[in-house]
Amino acid sequence: MEIDPTTVSRLVELQRNFLQLDLEEDRVRDMLGEIAELVGADTAFAGWVDDGQPWLVTWNTGPQFVPFLQENLAGVDRDGNIRSRDPDLDRLNRRRRQLGSGVYNEQALAPREEIEQTAYFRNGFAPAGMPHVIGMTARLAVGEAIFAFGFIEPDSPGFISGRTETLLSFLLPAFEAGFQAIDRKNMHHARLQQLIDNSSLPARIIGAEDPPDPEALLQLPLPELGGQGGDPHLSIQKIRPEQMALLLARNFGLTQRQQEVCALVLGGHSTSSIAEMLGIRNNTARRHCEAVLQKCGITRREQLANLAMENFSIPTPVTPRP
Repeated sequence: MEIDPTTVSRLVELQRNFLQLDLEEDRVRDMLGEIAELVGADTAFAGWVDDGQPWLVTWNTGPQFVPFLQENLAGVDRDGNIRSRDPDLDRLNRRRRQLGSGVYNEQALAPREEIEQTAYFRNGFAPAGMPHVIGMTARLAVGEAIFAFGFIEPDSPGFISGRTETLLSFLLPAFEAGFQAIDRKNMHHARLQQLIDNSSLPARIIGAEDPPDPEALLQLPLPELGGQGGDPHLSIQKIRPEQMALLLARNFGLTQRQQEVCALVLGGHSTSSIAEMLGIRNNTARRHCEAVLQKCGITRREQLANLAMENFSIPTPVTPRP
């Protein structure tokens, strides 16, 4: 099949857009519509899972199609398949994901006479103007990304000529790369968030559009999570004496009173100042200070802050496996 220069230019631009994919719903709808017009489709829809959240975007299908698909969602199995309450649709979805990334005519997934007997065809796809479907799919860690194109007439040139499959095959590598890059970014974000949650260090992820954190001791850029809007940051906040004392109390078995004294020592207070602030005698304050140092296994107050910092764990971004 010959492809004219105008079509080639449109394909190149679409490939570029997929490689720079940013999952804004309006942008995805524009791309969906542009491809639908390029292949001569009457309708189209896109579906993918973004950070655990299923997304559906339609082009020219009518408002009833998205509710139909949402009502049939039944969660995710342990193999990462998005499950459907409709057994026929569930079987079709699992077969498509098992086949992996590719361009598929509906006939590769199920016989036509079988499709026309299903509830998902009668109640969903046919009313939405998608009685005949060709699509491209990219397998993701959970579920898949789908751009599906519907043809109302069985003899539509876009459905029977092979042109749609050819054009989608040109787009498939960039489509797959774009969605899988977003999938890796989501996995990276989830792993980093888990590290932060398990860390004793006060840290959080700040979005690229958010203002800088004035309490931050350090802000580390996270280009792996970035996009066209810029890179988010890992903000590591200043550690207060109370936080350090709490960690030391947990790690070295300090009593509540010893923890209070520890926080004041870390804050730079003298023994007499500690006694006055806690309303106790100087000798009592001194004994508490000595007990803190003894339990922590050190001999000088100046060592206390270093020991506290050694006991904080710093979350380190982990590059996910491809």
